[in-house]
Amino acid sequence: MKTSLQVGRIAGVPLQFHWSFLLVGLWLAYDSWVPGYGFNWDNFQWLLVWISMVFLAVLLHELGHALVARRWGIETEKIVLYPIGGGAFLEKMPEVPREEISIALAGPAVNFFLAGLMVPIIWYSGNEDYLLILQLFLQPNGNFVIFDASIWEYLVVVFFALNLLLGAFNLIPAFPLDGGRVLRAVLSKRFSRTRATVMAGRIGMWGGAVLLAAGIYLGDVVFAVGAVLIFSMAAAEIQVQRRRERLSKAIVRDYLRADFQRLYLSPRLSLAATRALIAQWPDQPILLLDQWQQPHGITSKQSLLAKDLDEYADNAITTLVGQARWEGLHPEESLLRAAEKLDEHQLFAFPVLDHYGRILGLLDRTAVERVIQRKK
Repeated sequence: MKTSLQVGRIAGVPLQFHWSFLLVGLWLAYDSWVPGYGFNWDNFQWLLVWISMVFLAVLLHELGHALVARRWGIETEKIVLYPIGGGAFLEKMPEVPREEISIALAGPAVNFFLAGLMVPIIWYSGNEDYLLILQLFLQPNGNFVIFDASIWEYLVVVFFALNLLLGAFNLIPAFPLDGGRVLRAVLSKRFSRTRATVMAGRIGMWGGAVLLAAGIYLGDVVFAVGAVLIFSMAAAEIQVQRRRERLSKAIVRDYLRADFQRLYLSPRLSLAATRALIAQWPDQPILLLDQWQQPHGITSKQSLLAKDLDEYADNAITTLVGQARWEGLHPEESLLRAAEKLDEHQLFAFPVLDHYGRILGLLDRTAVERVIQRKK
C-alpha cells in the first residue's frame, strides 16, 4: 500500500501528498459545519485558501532545500507534504559541514525571502488596512476596526506572517528542524559525526518534550502532535547515525558467506533444464556466471522456480536472466559503502572479489541487517 500520492513534479522533483491529508479534508468539513444552520461554505473556502497558503510556503521551503542540495550534486528523491509540514527526501545526507549548513539554511532563507516580498506591499503601499490586519493577526483579541478589507489584503498579511514564522521556527537549534542540522554541522567540526548527532538530537528531544508540555497546557492538539513528531524524529536520527557508525566500522571480508551455488549460463540451457538442475539445491543464493566465469548477476532458487515453465520452456536461460546486472565489492570496503551500493543498485547480494578478480564469497542484505540490529 502506497502511503503517498504523487501529483506531479516541480523542478524535476516528484511532489507527493501523504495519505493523512484526508484528515485535513475531514477537519475542513467538521469546522465548517454549523449545527442547526448547515454547511458554511464561506468558512470552508476561507479555510481552504488559508491552508493552501500554508502548504505553498512549506512546499517552497522544501524546494529550497532540494535546489541547494542539487547544487552540491545531491538529488532529491521526492518532496512529501504532510498535514503538519513537509519533507525533502535527499538521496543521501551531506556529511561535509559546509554543505549541510547551506542545505539546511536554504529552506528558512526561502521563507524570509517570500516574507520580504510582502514588506513593500504592507508598509509602503499607503493602505492602512494591511497594518491593521497585521495587528489583528498578532493580537486576535485586540479591539481593531477594519472597514472594507478585501480577501487579497488578508492573504498578503497572512502569507507574510506564515513565512516569517515558518522561517524563524525552523531555525530553532533542535533536531529535526533546520536549526538542529546547522547545530549538528557546527558540532561536527569539533566532535565526531555520531557525537554531534547525539548532542543535537538530544537537544531536539528535550525541545520536543518542552513543546509537548506547552501544547498540553494550551490545549492545542496540533501543537502537541508536532511536538511528539519532533521528539520521535530526533530520537530516530540518533539511532540512524549510530547504525551508520556501526556499518562504517565493519569490513566486508568479515561478513562473507560461502554457502552459495554457482550456475553457469549457456545458450543451450533452457529454463526447464535449469529448474531440473536446481531442484535438489538447498535454499541458497545463486551466482550466475558466464562462459568466462565472470559474474553475470545473483538470483535465488525461488525466483527461477517461479518462472512460468509453459511460457519460457523453449527459451535459453541467458535470455530469461537478461543483461548482466551486478556490482563487485572489495573485501576491504566498509559495510556502510556496501549497504549504499545495495540500495543504489536495488540488489540483495554482491559478489566479493580480490585484486585478481577471484570470487571470495557473497555479501547479502542479511549481513548488513545483522550489524544494524546489534545493540553496540
